[in-house]
Amino acid sequence: MGITTRDLCPEDAAALAALMGRIEADHPTGFCLGVVEIVELMGDTSDAVFEGAFDGDDLVAYTTIMPGLPLGDGQRFNLFGDVDPARLGEGIGTVMLDRSVDRARAIHETDAPGTPARYAHQALAGRDDQADLLTRAGFSDGRHSFLMVADLHAGIPKLVLPAGLTAEPFDRTRSEELRLAHNAAFADYPDGTDVGADFWNLFMGRAEHNRHHLSVVARDGSGAVAGYVFAHEYAVAPSGGAGREIHIPYVGTLPAYRRRGLAASLLARVLRLSRAEGYDAASLNVDTANPTGALGLYERAGFAQRYRQDFYHLEE
Repeated sequence: MGITTRDLCPEDAAALAALMGRIEADHPTGFCLGVVEIVELMGDTSDAVFEGAFDGDDLVAYTTIMPGLPLGDGQRFNLFGDVDPARLGEGIGTVMLDRSVDRARAIHETDAPGTPARYAHQALAGRDDQADLLTRAGFSDGRHSFLMVADLHAGIPKLVLPAGLTAEPFDRTRSEELRLAHNAAFADYPDGTDVGADFWNLFMGRAEHNRHHLSVVARDGSGAVAGYVFAHEYAVAPSGGAGREIHIPYVGTLPAYRRRGLAASLLARVLRLSRAEGYDAASLNVDTANPTGALGLYERAGFAQRYRQDFYHLEE
């Protein structure tokens, strides 16, 4: 094959973004980044690992390792990767996946030796080649996630916040408070793991894709966080649609405030704000095993399934 591998650096961002674009044109991945987003992730997330496979000077495949926080009960790794559609069937994906898992194992041995490790990957529903690759590597299939899209030119209800709550935009000076509230809101989420400060400060604080003025945080009478809906805009629309697309990365409600219509009212507010700023569509991902009934909430808000990603995991 003549394939060589090496770690990618910010100078490779344009080549990686172009490869991700070719892959996304062939099939949705849920992980297609622009040049600025890649540079931010490489530069500000010191524990993330990007590796590329090259045929000469041409980047033909990549993998990304995103280590989770090492906790007492183990460590979770999110793995991403894909191959240029023109180079499928050559065994490049197998080589890169094996290298990615071995690299993640080495990180785990340093970060949390002697504790369980969980390596998670995803594949587009219906792509048997991706499913076969993962199962041959020892991964087992599990839950599913829908990418859902809403047309912002359709009707958006104006819902009232539950009594005793107020709403405000995302405030970067209170970012740590919001991180802790987010971890509490998702503590009972399937395979939930706390989000660390470094990743949160990049992903929800400094990153260019943040749209803090379109994000909404609800607080109770004491000022404590009751719920939130955050808004991002990526260089490549996750839905693959035309027009401007706002993406909703997190919708969270603290347990004491669930079943009161808070998430629905905050989501409707973010959608109205986004439409007023000229966005045409909104997208979000929802885990079909979410214990809060989120799928029904999003369907009632006008979101419809665009595609499904299947989660695969390897536990050791």
